[in-house]
Amino acid sequence: METIQIMQKTIDYIEENLKAEITAEELAELSGFSLYHFYHLFGSYIGIPVLAYITKRRLMHAIYEASSGKKIVSVSLEYGFNTHAGFFKAFKREYGCSPKKYLKLISAKKPEPINLRVEGKFMLTQSQIRQILSNWDIDVKSEIGTMYVVGGAVKSETTWSIDEDYILKTGNDFSGLRTHLSVTKALRAEGMTDGSPVKTNKNEDFVTLDDRYYILFNRIEGKYLLPEERYNDNRVETAKKYGEAIGKLHKVLLKQEDNIEVNDYDMYKTVVEWALPETKKIMEQWGCPLPEEFYNYYLENFEELCSKLPKQIIHRDANPSNILFSNGEVSGFVDFEISRRYVRIFDPCYCATGILSEAEKVEEGFEKWPDILDGIIKGYDNICNLTKEEKKAIPYVIFSIQMIFIAWLADKENQKDVAMINRKMLLWIWENKDKCFFE
Repeated sequence: METIQIMQKTIDYIEENLKAEITAEELAELSGFSLYHFYHLFGSYIGIPVLAYITKRRLMHAIYEASSGKKIVSVSLEYGFNTHAGFFKAFKREYGCSPKKYLKLISAKKPEPINLRVEGKFMLTQSQIRQILSNWDIDVKSEIGTMYVVGGAVKSETTWSIDEDYILKTGNDFSGLRTHLSVTKALRAEGMTDGSPVKTNKNEDFVTLDDRYYILFNRIEGKYLLPEERYNDNRVETAKKYGEAIGKLHKVLLKQEDNIEVNDYDMYKTVVEWALPETKKIMEQWGCPLPEEFYNYYLENFEELCSKLPKQIIHRDANPSNILFSNGEVSGFVDFEISRRYVRIFDPCYCATGILSEAEKVEEGFEKWPDILDGIIKGYDNICNLTKEEKKAIPYVIFSIQMIFIAWLADKENQKDVAMINRKMLLWIWENKDKCFFE
């Protein structure tokens, strides 16, 4: 039996026995692993420790039953919490507020059984990666290295460096892969460094195995900058380089628009119909509510303005970890899977908010960030000539970015710290908008 099947059997057992006492020792014995190895495997496949997982599933079921009319005291006892105080403490740690407040804000959903093949963390051993690499004409004994995402904060489970020359990536979003290939092909036609795919032994762009793609990219020279490099005394000049590079990318993408297949998205509609109401609930839930003035400010001023903003194909994920530098200059961009036709100033604004997310890592980061934002915008303006509407819209686009990201992160278990940072960011930007936004 495969390890993933054993782990699936384990979580099925947990789900069936949430109202009974469950120990890690019992689950380790059921799985056939030593306790130490079981702890390691469970965390690797599920993404959180086993006891934390059991508590989370109990909380989910308990709050759902409470939303259906049962008393909170009763369901907390049924699901193994010895006291109401213990349930309250565990619930607030997981959801950021009391059960009663949660039920007022959120419509609790019936917990669905977990299917590890769909929802579990994807894992490959070194030997499995080497077997996959045999599909290309490269040395399968190459050194396999770890890659990081979210500005270096999260270890990637789907991307690996192969020696110094290649990047191996896997996923199951074939639509996103097609978008990436379409964009990089267009960039290549314009002579822009693009990290193009290495052809397989069958002269194909990628390999498909078990409903997943595996693609090997030529590695672009350079690396993303560290927070201290973005916030140092040269931060304004560095910021201008980010802005100018995004502007040059946009000019190439605009020239190649007819040759790139992407979807067209309405940012304002996305925010108003989904991100804003979700953000409002989430900010209240986690004890950092924004005043009603914020939402009125956004809704009353941005709809008409947004309709006047230039749209084109953009990167859409132009966070600073996707922009590489070599010898002090931008050397290229990576990860075009979610490129789309969108408000064009989204990209420079998104780059700026990505840098703001690192402000706590450097001394006086928040005080320095307005300089960085101004530098990025001026750099972009040097290349793409911002319209007066775009200059006026910058605060609203940044608020849009934060609301979209906060709503998207709501159910991302392994990015709770990132979610917390972004909630703090939105509150800080609003409270300091007069310092942040100036022409």
